Amino acid sequence: MPVHNQTRFKFTNSKLKALPANDIDSRSTDQEYTDTEISNLKLLVGKTGSKRYLVRYQIKSKKRSLTIGKFPDINVNDARSIARKHLTQVASGVDPKQERENQKLMPTLNDYFNDSYLPYIKQNKRSWKHDLQRYTDYVSKRFGNKYYDEVTALDVQRLQMDMLSGEGFTKIFAPSTCNRTLALLKTMGQQAIAWGIIEINQANKIKLLKEDNTRTRYFTVGEMKKIIQQAVKYPNPFAGRFIALLLYSGVRKMELLTAQWKHLDKGKRKLYVPMTKSGKSREIYLSDEMMKLICELPKRESNPYIFSSLITGKHISEPRWAYDVVLKKAGINRKEVCFHTCRHSVATALISSGRDLYDVMIQLGHANIASSQRYSKVSEQRQRLVGQTVSDLISF
Repeated sequence: MPVHNQTRFKFTNSKLKALPANDIDSRSTDQEYTDTEISNLKLLVGKTGSKRYLVRYQIKSKKRSLTIGKFPDINVNDARSIARKHLTQVASGVDPKQERENQKLMPTLNDYFNDSYLPYIKQNKRSWKHDLQRYTDYVSKRFGNKYYDEVTALDVQRLQMDMLSGEGFTKIFAPSTCNRTLALLKTMGQQAIAWGIIEINQANKIKLLKEDNTRTRYFTVGEMKKIIQQAVKYPNPFAGRFIALLLYSGVRKMELLTAQWKHLDKGKRKLYVPMTKSGKSREIYLSDEMMKLICELPKRESNPYIFSSLITGKHISEPRWAYDVVLKKAGINRKEVCFHTCRHSVATALISSGRDLYDVMIQLGHANIASSQRYSKVSEQRQRLVGQTVSDLISF
């Protein structure tokens, strides 16, 4: 471990962390240290203990220096990689500092997202609206006004921790929500590197949280019947029948919301879904009850959607208020469930009735059977029956 008067040594994260602040009585503002692996790489330690990397070089008989970033925001290996990149430019006759000054000023994270990343994903990602929502709700106000190259791994880590605890938010977020937000920042960073905007993706230094995707709360068959009974009575037929059809079919809510009349084949009693979550099309075979619910819905002129809105050319939005009312009348605690519980309940009902995972995969439109395994929880009644069967087999 170097002491204060050893100014040349091989940089390591632990050694740099141990370096003391520059003497308050020193004539120089910073104490400079040199890496023996790359002698052009320096670390400047201020009187407050702040530490920043610097690359010193000479080009066209002029001595120049270029700031890389702060320690520990940038670790030693990353600092060396950046230094090598700049020194390669110098060897080619290019002044990296002049290049930086010639480039457009570093954008803030908000500017990068709104001006560059958002237009890009609108053209290349079907679920771009989810990214927009996550960035707006969770990231923008936290550190969106920082210059992108000043966003640190610690900023990202604190965001993850605060979302988990609810600090600075109106609620506590599940690990899955935290992970989707972190994944967004990781992807944004990789694209920014590809575009030459930043050199290091700080979000990549933060690990995803462990998720438990196993669903434990589902509607029993009796609850499903009560919900459907209340749903068909709901004053708004589009909202009510939407809820009922979720329980009859197990389809994803957006597959149903975006369904159009032209996709309905009344003769063959099936609904064509042109694009699923997996990026493929599929067909949903409709029961008599499902056909009746759909065909009872009025068609709105100049609106192609089955669940049409009063706004021309738009489908209804997710009917959360209607769902709350229906569940309350069915005697179900709304806090325990969400719209996806309908999908999970259909899968669980199929498994508990004796259907296998392949049937669940087909009904729910999963790309592979592994996705269906998370829904393989069986009802308490069936578990008891299975347990009793074992007892019957071995009883004396």
